[in-house]
Amino acid sequence: MKKRFMFMLLWALTNQNGAGETTVTTMTEAIPTAVSSALLEIEEADVVKSLVTEYGNFGSVPGVVHSTPIISKLTSEADDSLSNQAIDSGTYTGSPSQATVGVHGSTVFLKEIAVLGTVDDMMAVAGQLIGQSVVTRRDSDLVGLFSSLTQNEGGSNVDIVPADLFGAYNFLRTRNVRAPYELVLHPGHIWSAVGLITMFANVADANHYTYAAGGGVGSVGEDFMRNGWAGRVFGFNLYADSNIAVTSNNASGAAFGRNAFKYVPKREFRIDVLFSGPEVGWQVTGTEMWGEAVLKNNFGVEMQFNIDT
Repeated sequence: MKKRFMFMLLWALTNQNGAGETTVTTMTEAIPTAVSSALLEIEEADVVKSLVTEYGNFGSVPGVVHSTPIISKLTSEADDSLSNQAIDSGTYTGSPSQATVGVHGSTVFLKEIAVLGTVDDMMAVAGQLIGQSVVTRRDSDLVGLFSSLTQNEGGSNVDIVPADLFGAYNFLRTRNVRAPYELVLHPGHIWSAVGLITMFANVADANHYTYAAGGGVGSVGEDFMRNGWAGRVFGFNLYADSNIAVTSNNASGAAFGRNAFKYVPKREFRIDVLFSGPEVGWQVTGTEMWGEAVLKNNFGVEMQFNIDT
């Protein structure tokens, strides 16, 4: 009997079952708060993701490299004795387009004493910051592809002028890129002293090329003057994206059709919350898996220009 009592006492002292476990009761408020705050950031902040081709079925198949072969066009002949033409996926430069999927995320550790001593809902703050970090990472990855495009209407230390946008539109149109055409630029490409907005300012000289665009009621110029923003310009849907990197006063935006780039999600955004008994706090982690790549190089144009004087 004595041995049995000692065994039961030792088991009770060493067994950790129930200690520091995360249960539905302990996390019933925290998990939904973190998730909803994170998803709010993800839904509101993406710029480029909705403008590119998305392959949403890659999550249901094995593999981490998504490959898209690009098949060359055939040439119609005017003859009643046709020559065989091979269906070839190897002649297009950059075929196949390959995107390698990776894990993207952030994690924070919330000490319980800090949570209890803070006025704000720290679980909500953690979710918001994690969601924002993932969105910024995805958008930065996508805009980082702009400088990989072969065609560039600008260049280092060059200011944007109307001819650059006309050239970009002509490039896309002559390659049969399907509309709509998107134009994603750094804010400095739009609102700085050398930006798009200067093309639509009212000018005194009627012979100046910007005059026609600058004054009329309902014109792009009026949109800029009244609102500081225009949704469309020179045939493009216009977007500003501050995640575009700047190097020595230069930044690379892009003019493109949807098939210029591809986005490959592998697993949707997820928040994991784990309570640590020894550390007396919650590990809050948000992760998502995706890959991105240039899909068709000649379906996009790099727009590299100065962002300021």
